[in-house]
Amino acid sequence: MNTDTSITTVELDRWRAGLLDAQQAHAVRQAMQSDIHLAERAQFGTQVVAGLAALPQLAARRRPAHRKLRWPRVMAAGLVSVTVAVFTITVFPLLSSRTAMLVPPAQLNAQLNPQLADAVQNMDFYEWLAAHPQALQDVRHGNSA
Repeated sequence: MNTDTSITTVELDRWRAGLLDAQQAHAVRQAMQSDIHLAERAQFGTQVVAGLAALPQLAARRRPAHRKLRWPRVMAAGLVSVTVAVFTITVFPLLSSRTAMLVPPAQLNAQLNPQLADAVQNMDFYEWLAAHPQALQDVRHGNSA
């Protein structure tokens, strides 16, 4: 058995692919007959190629022959999204304003600080005072109107 061959892995791959001319292919076959390790390497590549040949068939078997339509799922997702958006825009503010209306005014005034509570209770007076600033100056200087 000759273990010193000049056949490289690249040449062996080209032989498997059928890319060598007749003289080079004959030299590779002669080397494989004389070197058992080279023949095993050539057989290993053939076995790998044979094993990989089944993969496209397995992938085709795993894929369904006809794909189910996706548009019902897309439409359902869109309908849910629109429903949530409409609820958020219309119903949610109504619910939050209703809960604000359920708080009694006395309790709401108790939650405010005293100056703000006074301003809310006497809003008409403060609006009138803002429209007539000279009245406040007249009261400060002792001029009654």
